Amino acid sequence: MPVDSRRWAVITGASAGLGADFARQLAAQGWHLVLVARRLDRLQALADEIRNAHRDLEVEVIALDLSLPDAAPTLLERVTARNRQMHALINNAGFGAYGPFDELPWERQHEMLLLNVVRLTELCWLFARHMQAHGQPAHILNVGSVAAFQPTPFFSAYGATKAYVRNFSEGLAWELRDSAIRVSCLSPGATRTEFSDVAGIAVPAFADRTQMESPDVVRRGVAGMLAGKPQIIPGFINHLNAFVSRVLPRQVLAWGAVLLMGGRATMRDRSRGPS
Repeated sequence: MPVDSRRWAVITGASAGLGADFARQLAAQGWHLVLVARRLDRLQALADEIRNAHRDLEVEVIALDLSLPDAAPTLLERVTARNRQMHALINNAGFGAYGPFDELPWERQHEMLLLNVVRLTELCWLFARHMQAHGQPAHILNVGSVAAFQPTPFFSAYGATKAYVRNFSEGLAWELRDSAIRVSCLSPGATRTEFSDVAGIAVPAFADRTQMESPDVVRRGVAGMLAGKPQIIPGFINHLNAFVSRVLPRQVLAWGAVLLMGGRATMRDRSRGPS
């Protein structure tokens, strides 16, 4: 069977938010797509939208729960069927769990750690090997967060996962610098998606006004990825946040994170102790 050498991108967490916008914007640049998420109905609706707008593109949907043990090798096997070669991996799947660490359900936090850290790393390993084998220019983009640059009380485990993503991505980018693969980490801040609702964050009005729109974040992410930038921080406010994290005391950064996420009420609740 001949090799399918068309330009293919696989996008995890593609059913909404940043993932859906990655699909739309890469399609506009002529990429064939594999869209991966748990919600099949949303994937199919997005795929139909893209096919109607770009009739020359192929769009495949894969309904898959990436938290399952064999999800990563299953995904690689399916996307490389028919001798397809993948030229971009967008590691966008992930979520946050907001609240006092010791009160959040461990099962939910374990799933978050598994998806944000373990599965992302496994997919990078599998797809890097695949990309090394075909030897053509390729990209891995891991979606991180500005939460990686500071302590994030009541979001402690989530912030730690994104610190991992940032450092892992930068290290891997250095390792692969002499190969045809470029590794990037996109570190957005507050973005107008369903992320806050899933995480359980009530964004304060003043913080809501600084949120970026998902298409703008993705536009900068795609441009940075294709330019081979190891670290991509979209927006002035997020750049400022990353800068001040280098100069302010860590305790000050922690207080700032609490205020930006409306955590003062949570702190008052905690101060009362068990009832």
